[in-house]
Amino acid sequence: MLKFMVQNIAIVTTENLPCFSRPCAGGGVRVWGLGEALRRKGFTCLYFLPESLRHPDMAQSQVPIRFFKPEFLHQEIQNQRCDAALFEQWQPLTFLKQPLDIPVIVDLPGPLILEYYWRDRENFYNHIVEKVDTLSQADYFLCALERQRSYYSAWLTWAGLSPNADRLAVVPFLLHEMPTSRQGHVEDEPQLFWGGMFWPWQERTTPFRIILDVLTRLRCGQLVISGGTGGGEKDSVYAEYADHPHVSWLGRLCFSEYAAELKRAAVAIDLSRPTEERRLSSDLRTGTALWAGAPCLTTPQSPWAEWIHKHNAGWVLDYEDEKGLRELITEIVLERVDIAAKRRGAKEASLLISNDDQIKPLLNWLQRPEKRSASPPFFEARFQDRENRLKESQEEINRLQHDNAALRHDLDSIRSNPLFRLYKKITGTR
Repeated sequence: MLKFMVQNIAIVTTENLPCFSRPCAGGGVRVWGLGEALRRKGFTCLYFLPESLRHPDMAQSQVPIRFFKPEFLHQEIQNQRCDAALFEQWQPLTFLKQPLDIPVIVDLPGPLILEYYWRDRENFYNHIVEKVDTLSQADYFLCALERQRSYYSAWLTWAGLSPNADRLAVVPFLLHEMPTSRQGHVEDEPQLFWGGMFWPWQERTTPFRIILDVLTRLRCGQLVISGGTGGGEKDSVYAEYADHPHVSWLGRLCFSEYAAELKRAAVAIDLSRPTEERRLSSDLRTGTALWAGAPCLTTPQSPWAEWIHKHNAGWVLDYEDEKGLRELITEIVLERVDIAAKRRGAKEASLLISNDDQIKPLLNWLQRPEKRSASPPFFEARFQDRENRLKESQEEINRLQHDNAALRHDLDSIRSNPLFRLYKKITGTR
């Protein structure tokens, strides 16, 4: 195994970063937290963003950025003399035409393959094969939650890594530059924040309509909506309420404006029907809300539920508990709950989110990184086994065809023998 001294790290993402005045998704928030923590620890980090994300407001940025075209990513990383590369999710690894000769780290904050099940089901098998193949090219892996470890260990075993390889570490969600004000703004009426990416496979419409029904009945409170959908889906479920008197429809905001809205909120709501994708996700919208000091309302399946309970940083409610949701929203809107105490709890939780010591497993590995001895991934071995079986079958067919031809030749020789013809006349054999 080759060992490296790491100082210059390429951070590759397909997402916009929260430092720019453009909307960003959870993947960008996650990798930005990792990259900036590494920079604060003394590493030189260069962010690689797709050329398609280039925007004029990035020109004056102090953030070290290199824009790339997917087909030239390998060359761009080499040209910058990077000592290691950290990829946000496994998908950007597919851009590489050949493996990098430096240590490769892949962050796996959520089950992207389960998203593909809903997003592109016709090509789902191809995505599975592609994921296993790309994971086999990496040397070290991160996930965001302890509950994700077993899930990703199975994938890494398919990719050719030993289950005991000790190359998968848990590094939680991390952000450092907290909003300067933690107290929130005094509003004429309570603000209920409903934000993030509204993916079509995440069912949220039932709690949304219940909350809006309560606000309408009480004639009080504002449901502030900031977000959008991915994959070209329309925001029809929410946009149809854009003119509702108790809805403030903001669309997608840049990260700083998004955080400002969270600071105003009496509660940030993240309720969706529990699915395997949600159970394994990092749920960065709730993490971001806690980081901004907003009390949160989520389900028991959320990875943040234990934190919220422990620090009194909000409420945890079953998705199916419609009666409980109506009662809770009523209490919040009528200001019968101590929101200030919930804000203090969110602040306590945010101190954990902003603790750079959480990247210690990554730092330890970067002190002695190694390129692993690659073993063929499961699918590659499976395909090779299939090819070997096909080859053996073809050889058997060729042998049988050869034997058949030899037998036919012998039979023709026998039939042409004069003694055989005499035998046929005597016996009357045709």
